[in-house]
Amino acid sequence: MVYSGKDKIRRSFTWKGRTQANGGSCLVAWERVQRPLEYGGLGILNLEYMSWALQARWLWFVKTEPDRPWKGLDIPIHPNAIALFNTAVVLHVGNGSNTLFWTDKWLFCVGVLAPFVVAAVPLKVREQRTVLEAITDHEWPTDIQGVLSLIGPYEYFQLWDALHDFALSDANDCHEWRFDKSGIFSSKSTYQALFNGSVVFEPWHRLWKT
Repeated sequence: MVYSGKDKIRRSFTWKGRTQANGGSCLVAWERVQRPLEYGGLGILNLEYMSWALQARWLWFVKTEPDRPWKGLDIPIHPNAIALFNTAVVLHVGNGSNTLFWTDKWLFCVGVLAPFVVAAVPLKVREQRTVLEAITDHEWPTDIQGVLSLIGPYEYFQLWDALHDFALSDANDCHEWRFDKSGIFSSKSTYQALFNGSVVFEPWHRLWKT
């Protein structure tokens, strides 16, 4: 694994108390050291994981506070942060004005139900078309450009049937963060979620208390 400059300094300080240390001084793999205490680590912050959590926070603000002045800027976001966000956010569609038709996971994920149809929609349209705009007067088929592949027409009619009885309401779209009990995004809960699936070190509390 390639460590950043800050990680090398933190690793060296942890084991030798100085800015540089050779590999033989490191008694435990740095990835394991950075795990939370309950997973057998030393609880030292994983900078890469934390950066993904903070980038997911930008995506959360784009959804929940669209009036922020930096919305629309080309902010670089790691693919892992995007995947994390798409997994964690739960969309409850009201009027559909703040949910993207082609890319968000709302009633269902259009990209999963009809991937070949989505591929025929220009990227710029996918990133801008809201559910409200797409559903009103059945505008979404006008986004499709070019000829669909062999399976494309089948996916098209599947999508049409899935949307047939869908209706919008007067309420605002609601976004819920599934990693926090409050339903509101927090960097802490998002960072912790990145360790989900790790083996829990049962006696960690007694060990650290001692």
